[in-house]
Amino acid sequence: MERILVTGGDGLLAYQWKKSPPPGFEIHFLSHAEFDLTRPEIMARQLATLRPQVVINTAAYNLVDRCEIKRELSWAVNATGPQTLARLCAENNIRLVHYGTDYAFDGAKTSPYTEADPPHPLNHYGAGKLAGEQAVLQASPAHLVLRTSWVFAWHPSQSKTFIHTILKTAREGRPMKSSTDQASVPTFAADLAQWTIELVCARASGLFHAVNDDGLSRFEWTKSILAEAVRAHLLPAEPPVEPVSSAFFNSTMRRPHYTIMSNQKLSRQLGRPLGSWLPGMRALLAQLR
Repeated sequence: MERILVTGGDGLLAYQWKKSPPPGFEIHFLSHAEFDLTRPEIMARQLATLRPQVVINTAAYNLVDRCEIKRELSWAVNATGPQTLARLCAENNIRLVHYGTDYAFDGAKTSPYTEADPPHPLNHYGAGKLAGEQAVLQASPAHLVLRTSWVFAWHPSQSKTFIHTILKTAREGRPMKSSTDQASVPTFAADLAQWTIELVCARASGLFHAVNDDGLSRFEWTKSILAEAVRAHLLPAEPPVEPVSSAFFNSTMRRPHYTIMSNQKLSRQLGRPLGSWLPGMRALLAQLR
């Protein structure tokens, strides 16, 4: 039975394996305090104690706007930490799975990004995450990086996803505006967790884009969330949403406009279509009900 160490053990993705443990694995979940990516000595000690065959690193500093302010901390968690972890894993013959982001790209394309497209991040978060994934891949040919985007799912103690925010705004009767010029792919965390385990079982390595099918704009996703919430009897009626450009929100951070990623490489690896995010969203709304 293979032993897996999961970092970020209290997070959204780790919870998927907690509620549905994959057979054939002994999984240990470690919180930020137990496995701090900014503390090499803690990481080395935990690896020596638990002796995993695989480490799945779900930990990240993903408060995107805060990364522009907390630059040293975000870089330590998103870039330097994964680099150190990847080296420790390589030295101990441990396979590492690490997660990247669609923010590795600048959004200049108008068709889905593939793994062969050159990355060019526009902000500090994207730059840090890209540095982390590159360091992981350089440390060992056995390591695996999965780029993903707009991850969502139900969690017993976390309600920070975009879906939760839209529902809260609608229930409070506040006016809603959503950008038409930012597009990516929602990804259901349970699907991402399943793909990860299948790749671990196949001893896959390298870089994959791990997202569901059906990319769309923030505005289109907002409209879909509200329509499904009405269908699930979470809202009495679908409130209006004003379409705006991302410039309306006056963010101090540059965001790419188009980061829809192609999942064809992963689909071929797994031997099946990866499917839409819509069933996952319906499952989340059913749990909220």
